[in-house]
Amino acid sequence: MKPTRLLYLLIFICASAGAQTSIRQQIDSERDGSFLEDKTYEKARGFIRKDSTYYVGHMLEGAYLFFRANDELGFRKAIPSLQKALDKIENDFDPLLRMRTNNYAMYSANYRYHYDYGLITYFLSRCYQNVEQQDKAMEVLYHIRDRNFQMEINMDSYNTMAWIFHRNRVYTSRQFPFLKNSVKENVMAANQYLDSALRKIQNDFQYNNGLYDPKYLNRLYLSTYHYKAMIHDYLLDIDSANYYYDMLIQNGAYSSNNYAEFKLAMGEMEQAEMFFEEAAQRESSPEKTTKEYYYMRGTLATYRGHPEKADTLLTDVLQKQGSTPGYGWHCIGLARAQHFEGLTAESQDRANKAARFQELHIGTTWGQEQYNLAVASLNYLNQLQFKKEYWFEHNEWYFWLNPINWYRWVKFTLEIRHQKMVLASLVAGNPEREQVIYSIFSPENLITFDEVWSVIDGFGNEYFIDIYLKKLQTDKRPRVKKYFRYFLGKLYLAEGKEKTAIDYFKQVLNDPDSDDPYQKLLVARVYESLAKATGGRAADEYTQLLYNEYPQLVPFSDLTMTFQLQVQGQLTSEESKIVDDLKNTSIEFTNQHELPVVALSFESRGEALLINYSVYNERKVLQKGSLRVEQSDRNMAGKLIAYRLFGIQKTKTGEQLPAAPVKEEKPEKHPA
Repeated sequence: MKPTRLLYLLIFICASAGAQTSIRQQIDSERDGSFLEDKTYEKARGFIRKDSTYYVGHMLEGAYLFFRANDELGFRKAIPSLQKALDKIENDFDPLLRMRTNNYAMYSANYRYHYDYGLITYFLSRCYQNVEQQDKAMEVLYHIRDRNFQMEINMDSYNTMAWIFHRNRVYTSRQFPFLKNSVKENVMAANQYLDSALRKIQNDFQYNNGLYDPKYLNRLYLSTYHYKAMIHDYLLDIDSANYYYDMLIQNGAYSSNNYAEFKLAMGEMEQAEMFFEEAAQRESSPEKTTKEYYYMRGTLATYRGHPEKADTLLTDVLQKQGSTPGYGWHCIGLARAQHFEGLTAESQDRANKAARFQELHIGTTWGQEQYNLAVASLNYLNQLQFKKEYWFEHNEWYFWLNPINWYRWVKFTLEIRHQKMVLASLVAGNPEREQVIYSIFSPENLITFDEVWSVIDGFGNEYFIDIYLKKLQTDKRPRVKKYFRYFLGKLYLAEGKEKTAIDYFKQVLNDPDSDDPYQKLLVARVYESLAKATGGRAADEYTQLLYNEYPQLVPFSDLTMTFQLQVQGQLTSEESKIVDDLKNTSIEFTNQHELPVVALSFESRGEALLINYSVYNERKVLQKGSLRVEQSDRNMAGKLIAYRLFGIQKTKTGEQLPAAPVKEEKPEKHPA
């Protein structure tokens, strides 16, 4: 090449580099703005057109798409832009990213590249986690770890690795090569990563001392303590979990939601409710994450005997959020509330919606296995309840003379058996069933104690008696032990040992904590069990106590509630037919004066009929309301009034066979 031509080429290269530098400086000066603004996307596209080799435009585009994502497709759309941004910033500025210095001028000159690298890797790692590409998420974290930043700005490599191991603890290296081959090993690996995070903070101190405020450097430990508390909470290492939570609370760095779940695992339900409410108030992140606190508050309302409040809360949440991450979980929570309200058809409809929804478990350790189990447990309980409500509605003397009832008995029996087998298969394939499910209360157990009982009922009474006897001796949670005693009572009752069962049930009632309003469901279940364990007048008294505690449970309990009946005024033939239909349900009406009184009156409202009802005893009114019945619905009125006496606001009866739940597929061994 001639010297003149070489000179021209060098001049051209220098001019191009200068022009590129000028363009990049312009991009840097114009990049400010929120990732959430619509104009951010157009700005990002403009930057890419000006210089597609510069990372900033790709970073802005990826961040904008990240915050706009509502589903798997949305997060997948953000990944290519963020991956380009990562490749380009590493290609152009890798030596600066690896720089470690205590010199303020040198550090501040390159701070923005560390800051942007943190943003890119945070968004990219979260995208991969949200679409269940955990191996890709770990690769991004390895990039961060291998550059050994003296301060991981906007990122948290070791802590996030621990989170990923804990979140995916039920899987093995068959699903994700980086994982170990058991839950125990994965949780241990998570803890080791947290230890590495603490060592890194100590090793980086010599570089950061003087550059950062000492208080800030000390607070770095709190991020790792957050995950330490989570791990020890999961393991039910109560003393260690308390130690880390105390450190976090003292420094105002605790997660209200996580601490609430710890309190719930301890059986301290009032405290749990308070911190779940605080979590909802403190929520400020623009990211779309699973709002665990709404789901859990619904469960607590059910424990308190107010499933209708859980219904109201979760219905409102579902209306506001639409089909965004968390929709499926909130459908499950609403289905549970409706089940305990006695609205079985509505509950099953919601459970079916949850089964059809492809949930993204974002920002939570709640996974697909827990999701599938929660749906399956509700499918099973609803099938039981469909059968029991049909029996409640039809208590005619000629019941078994009707061949349709034989057909329904067979259909109910087969469906219940099928759902029980689905539930059993999910539990049998769950490697943390002893740690999470059998413990009844655990930060990762997302079903009620009623549902836990449905899981173990009928599968080896002696085996579970041994488990819960040991838990009574070794478990460090005093407020949970009454639930172990309740389970032992149920197990001994199933074994035909009524005397032993009654003893355990009475221990629950004598527990100092039994008058806690959050124990209503437990106390009601104990009264139900005592009624079945005793019989005769004692059974009637326990049934009355069950009614007083949680009336919605009675129609589905196989127990018969007894009332006095008072009907006001002269009845028409149609009104007499409604009263006769009421008497043909599984309710006994007598003239015993000590029993609650059911008072009915009828009013004509045009073509409609208004039925006023109340249930009262010597002390107070137990139920009260009015039921408007249109002409076309008169044949259901007696049954609807029967449910109203138990606080169940049904709008239709089980005259038609219930819709079958969504067909269960063979459980997958990888995330959905």
